[in-house]
Amino acid sequence: MAGALVLLALLLGGVRACVTAIVCLAIVFGVGLWQDSMVTLASTLVATIITMVLALIFGVWMAQSATADRIVRPVLDAAQVIPPFVYLVPALGLFQSTRFTAIVAAVVYASPVAIKLVCDAIRGVSPSVVEAARASGATRWQVIIKVQLPMARSGIALAANQGMLYVFSMVVIGGLVGAGALGYLVVAGFSQAELFGKGLAAGIAISVLAIMFDRVAQGLSKGVGGGAATASKPATTAPSTT
Repeated sequence: MAGALVLLALLLGGVRACVTAIVCLAIVFGVGLWQDSMVTLASTLVATIITMVLALIFGVWMAQSATADRIVRPVLDAAQVIPPFVYLVPALGLFQSTRFTAIVAAVVYASPVAIKLVCDAIRGVSPSVVEAARASGATRWQVIIKVQLPMARSGIALAANQGMLYVFSMVVIGGLVGAGALGYLVVAGFSQAELFGKGLAAGIAISVLAIMFDRVAQGLSKGVGGGAATASKPATTAPSTT
């Protein structure tokens, strides 16, 4: 598992992210919470994937429809200022105290910022490029899939990064509703004096996991942004000598 994570960091984030991943995984192994860290990591990745699916669906919809943006954005703004613990009440009522409840609460908490970042990234695509694609006969979906989404890759990568960090920020709160693993250990650490050390170690493990994936996402964002900038540069034509 460790080798797969290091390889993933190297492929997505480059050498610097790979070195950061090695150091962070060594710290996780050193605090003796490897198994719990992998359980937390799996739940976090599932929540992040669901968050990004929702971000792409609603972000594209809001970017294409001003009416949808006027309706959905105030809801997202309100959701961002609601305290995280508030999300646990309906989640507990619907799904009881399980790891799935923690994932649902994390998705609801992280989705608003990711959706707005995707929407703004797509709206930031040059209107002249979109008009050129439409003039060439591209359909609406072709413009979205082949023009707007590729040119908004840097903003989408930023949305994935922020969505993941918001999910990580819900790990401890998720420990209150049955998420188990590191979140539960942190909760147990501040509620039971004899488990303080283990709770502190779990907090360190959560922090280094978040740092590791943040560095990977930043490396990916820089690579994507550089590629998009190169692709968007107009081609230069050599002056005619005739």
